[in-house]
Amino acid sequence: MDDQKTGVVGTSFAMAAVWFATHCGVGFATGNQEVNYFVKYGWYSIFFTVISMAILAWSYRNALVIAKDYKAHDYRSFADALYHPYEKYFSLVFEIGCILLTLVAVSTAIAGAGSLLQSTLGIPYGIGIASMGGILIVLTIFGAELIIRVLRYKTYFLIAVLSLLCYLGLQSAPNLTRIFATQTTFDTSIWSALWSMLIYIGFQALAVVPIISTSHKIKTTRECNLFGLFGLFLNGGFLAIVSIMLLGYAPEILKESLPVYYVTTQLGLPWLKIVYSVLLFVALIGTAVSVTFSIVARFENIQMLKDMIVSLRVRRATISAVTMIVCTGVSVLGLTTLVVKGYGALGYVGLFFVVIPELTIGTMKIRKNAALRKQQGIDEMALRNN
Repeated sequence: MDDQKTGVVGTSFAMAAVWFATHCGVGFATGNQEVNYFVKYGWYSIFFTVISMAILAWSYRNALVIAKDYKAHDYRSFADALYHPYEKYFSLVFEIGCILLTLVAVSTAIAGAGSLLQSTLGIPYGIGIASMGGILIVLTIFGAELIIRVLRYKTYFLIAVLSLLCYLGLQSAPNLTRIFATQTTFDTSIWSALWSMLIYIGFQALAVVPIISTSHKIKTTRECNLFGLFGLFLNGGFLAIVSIMLLGYAPEILKESLPVYYVTTQLGLPWLKIVYSVLLFVALIGTAVSVTFSIVARFENIQMLKDMIVSLRVRRATISAVTMIVCTGVSVLGLTTLVVKGYGALGYVGLFFVVIPELTIGTMKIRKNAALRKQQGIDEMALRNN
């Protein structure tokens, strides 16, 4: 029994780590997302960070149960299971949303690198994004497998550095005590903050794809429940603490495109600024390279492309190059614009076509399947050990 419990807990925590690795991307690591969706609304928005992750944990938990029940471990089969019998219409919307999210994520990575190079080395933004785009094209064509293997551990280092930075940043935050004492808000409407939270939930909901794609080992609903709890602890806790730290440097930090980097410049620790800059640049590259391959995997076997380009390697290189060129062009808009406008637009799609269906239709289907298993006398734990 102890082995069974250990297996259940281990699998659930591993899946929660996948969620955190997905969440802790470019916008999160730079602090741009935290500022534009939470911090800029003042002290009460901090509570919305935990609420947003609680709703998302419930949504992701339902998605994981559906993936388990229907053995739907890719985003198209998952969408078909969730939207059935109307999958013909809604699965297409889900797929378009996932593709657009991928393109915005790559563009954001390139824009983030451009802003970082401009802040640290004084390189003009246009030259910075063009250089980053060129580097990514080379990496995705010639060194993708090696790069992805090397960067698989970047999240752990990013967590460590951000944790240290939050510890130091909270101790030195000049405005934190005053903001909480006076309950300062930078936008007088709590409804604006609430809506911003819902949009954040919406575009994050589209990031469920990596979770369901790695859910093969999930066998029981209990594992899905524990996944939700572990995920809430990791994502809600980390999102809240980073946001609180950044709030301590408001309102000055609200105009920064790289808020966390700004904090490093205020701490008077040159080594921390260097470590964070290098680590963030590596994280940006890692995100862009790994996310690009979801586009490659989706389109490399399309018959029209196979007829035009016979070689699989050349086909992959072509898709990667086109993706990077398009995303480099989009990154001209700037990091903050992409985070606010790009992710914001996708938030509507995710909120109405992913979160609400997962919480309503998903819940009904999960209950129906659970009742059917009970009627048939099926024990999920017994199935897990077979």
